[in-house]
Amino acid sequence: MSLKIKKYLVFLLAVLVLLLTYWYFFSRKWVVAIGEDVHWEYRFVNEPSAADQSDWLSRNDLLTLNDEQKSQHLVLQQHIVLNDPESVSEAEVQYSYKYAAQVYINGVLCSDLDEHLISPTTEKDNPAKIEIIEHWRPRIVRIGQPALQKALRKGDNVVQIIVRSLENIKDIRTDHHVLLLLEKGSKNSFPPYFKFSKPNKVFSSSKLPIFKINTYGKSIPDEPKTEAYLEISSENDELNLLKTTTRELNIKMERRGHIAQSFAKKSYTFNTYDQNKKKLKTQLLDLPESSKWVLYGPYADKSLIRNALTYSLYAQMGNYAPRFCFIDLVINTNYQGIYMLTEKIQVGSDHLNLNPLQWDNNDSTKMSGGYLLEIDRNEWQAPYPVKSDSIAHPLYYGVYHPKRKKLKPLIEQKIRDQYFEFEHHLYNKDSIYDYVDLNSFVDYLIITEVTKNIDGYRLSTFLYNPDINAAKPKFYIGPIWDYNFAFGLSSTKNGYDPEGFVYDMDRYIPFWWHTLVNDPIFNKKLTERYTQLRKSTLSDKYIMNQIDSLSAICQPSVRYNFSKWTVLGSSDLWPNYFLGKTYEEEIDYLKNWTEKRLHFLDRQFLRSEEKESE
Repeated sequence: MSLKIKKYLVFLLAVLVLLLTYWYFFSRKWVVAIGEDVHWEYRFVNEPSAADQSDWLSRNDLLTLNDEQKSQHLVLQQHIVLNDPESVSEAEVQYSYKYAAQVYINGVLCSDLDEHLISPTTEKDNPAKIEIIEHWRPRIVRIGQPALQKALRKGDNVVQIIVRSLENIKDIRTDHHVLLLLEKGSKNSFPPYFKFSKPNKVFSSSKLPIFKINTYGKSIPDEPKTEAYLEISSENDELNLLKTTTRELNIKMERRGHIAQSFAKKSYTFNTYDQNKKKLKTQLLDLPESSKWVLYGPYADKSLIRNALTYSLYAQMGNYAPRFCFIDLVINTNYQGIYMLTEKIQVGSDHLNLNPLQWDNNDSTKMSGGYLLEIDRNEWQAPYPVKSDSIAHPLYYGVYHPKRKKLKPLIEQKIRDQYFEFEHHLYNKDSIYDYVDLNSFVDYLIITEVTKNIDGYRLSTFLYNPDINAAKPKFYIGPIWDYNFAFGLSSTKNGYDPEGFVYDMDRYIPFWWHTLVNDPIFNKKLTERYTQLRKSTLSDKYIMNQIDSLSAICQPSVRYNFSKWTVLGSSDLWPNYFLGKTYEEEIDYLKNWTEKRLHFLDRQFLRSEEKESE
């Protein structure tokens, strides 16, 4: 190496040292005040007080919460020493995505983040592109200079993180709670913050419609509904841009579902409103006019299409099923993944075509129309079977439409009496088909058994009587709803096994299915209908084409969805039996399982001559 080159390298090194020295002592930089390997002391309290300094515990591993602790609040505490608090202009607290917390410094509340607030990923309201942040990334809470000026002091500073809601949390680490400070100079003697990670994927456009929801900094709880603003980007099958808006609506939304609320990817229901805050019936993406909508977020269903596939098949069988459209959802500029926009189960000429129940307010004995019942975790216990009969547990049901609170007591009692009459005749096997619509019950059993929906018959199951004045109330079953655990998804209740029946799975299945499947008339109709459908809507070829068609719709956004929700390749995802590493593997599993299921049912339901010809 020549002398000239050596001098040049020495000069560059000197310049670099000077730049680093200036950066370290004089520029603003992020430093680590509390690192991720530091364990915080903690205590469980009934009413947390940020200034209370007594009874602190220390543990250098995972805290597994018992039932008593889950009913309390957890306070995590650490100390930092500042030589120059005025040099700190901003702070950042990072902690687990599993919960939200309050942050106190020296007894001053610096951040109060609601558990169900979806934080923005950018300060812009209508950005052209946004980063896709994985759902497991730590929550990041920024604390600005005004709050820090009130809270920080020279010398010892007490930092507390208070987790108020522990009901749904199994365990919490005492480490991995990070405090970063943006400071000028180096008087506080904290190490600089260096962290390099691969860049996040960016979402800027989609072949699916894009729904952009702004909650204006408000959380989305289970209830009540949160006022929000919906912008839609939908360019009629062209590429939809995040920055483009083709329609705007006022909405109110809340989280929905029972088990679904335990998933990281939440589902929502929302109503549309006009400028005067009155409910607005409107079309969305060519779906029938409504003011009530559902945003279903497939999470455990990594094919993304189990509900869509079932609704499509049931509709092609000639029945009413909820219409839907796949979208990409963004809430508060935070990408949320692929969702199904679905009409909510409702009565109307464009939905379940049932004349709505009406009555005279002055004389409630004068009534007309029909009503819709729901079998689920409801308030009314069915009358049958009697306690001495072990065939099944009595189911729970309720009035879905109209809302129970709107019913007159006399009308409510008449509905209960008619349901009693329905079960009475089924239990006694007397004049069954005066009270049961044979065709709808056969089709419901077929779709539930073809899909092997482990929630079928007993949850999210609807019945309706179209005429409350009928001398003999005849009940129809439908519409169908919530088939996301179907098609071999579940590791529970033998849902993964392509053989076996759901109708005899356990004692929570309504007893009347046992009555029907052992009835000659029902069995004859079941065989005829299944044989007919296997040549058309439920043929192997037709179902495989439906799977291909629906998965192709989702395909362009699949990479975005699974960048947000990193469940592909997961070693443990409840309640999944199959854990595919790719989206293609999930679709292949769905196809293979369905073919095996159909061939099992063929041996049970096909006409004998059809079996021989196979």
